[in-house]
Amino acid sequence: MIYVLGSINNDVSLELERIPKKGETIIADGCRMGLGGKGANQAVAIARLAMRGADKAHKAVKMIGLVGNDAVGTEMIDKLDAANVDTEFVRQVNRATGTAIIALTGKDKDNRIIVYSGANLGLSKSDVDEALEHATSADTLLCQLEVPLYIVAYALRKAHAIGMTTVLNPAPAKELPDDFYYNVDLIVPNETETQILTGINPKDWDSQLAAMRVFHERGVRYVVLTLGANGAAISDNGKLISHIPACKTTVADTTAAGDTFVGALSLTYPHVGMYSFKEACLFATKASSITVSRRGAAESIPSFDEVCSLYSNVIK
Repeated sequence: MIYVLGSINNDVSLELERIPKKGETIIADGCRMGLGGKGANQAVAIARLAMRGADKAHKAVKMIGLVGNDAVGTEMIDKLDAANVDTEFVRQVNRATGTAIIALTGKDKDNRIIVYSGANLGLSKSDVDEALEHATSADTLLCQLEVPLYIVAYALRKAHAIGMTTVLNPAPAKELPDDFYYNVDLIVPNETETQILTGINPKDWDSQLAAMRVFHERGVRYVVLTLGANGAAISDNGKLISHIPACKTTVADTTAAGDTFVGALSLTYPHVGMYSFKEACLFATKASSITVSRRGAAESIPSFDEVCSLYSNVIK
């Protein structure tokens, strides 16, 4: 089982020709609303990519998170359930559901995101304790940084003590104490997050190697730097160092691409051993390439069958 500790948001996506200037009002070309939040998006990615055909009997992922005690919160839980995510540990609290405003601009639909955390900030240690009470060393914990940092640190420490595999997507990036990394088996930052966390801009292969080395020195074994259109740089503590090229695709919306990559990677390696480390990264790249070709956040994430149909050559 994969446990995802993270944010659950109501996403509002606006398509704009450009970002308005100070004091300016512009008309959006389109608007979409739906399930979002890095935690929820990654949980949905795992659930969809874990399904084979129409089989929904088996749930591969449990979400640990909070939503508001309101109609929006109820709708977010319903959407998670519909995506085959186990919501046993999703609570409704007397706080507004987290909300993200996403501005999509330009031909490539680059995104700028404003997040109101709302209920996500109420996660507690007791939520973690309850959710991981029956977890074992065969399970995985996946975290991001859109919920309180001390809760993420507590959950990683607890999971590591159990012997679970721990995955961290350090987004949005913030400075982390060195001992934070001791409980992380696999870290997946993008270019901006890598620069904030290591002080190195991974603009070329040499700087990517240097950044990955910093993470290894802090105690992380597996490092994957996601580089957008430039693919990904990966390292298994220096034993395997490689570059995964990006897939060419028509970009419609980049909003959940990183979350699809992280979810796919958490599912395939090392949790169930479907692939080697490099093969898992290749699979994650293929899955995220489908996500960027569609509009929306969680709803744009592909199923396992869709990845198979488009990229059968990478499916074992």
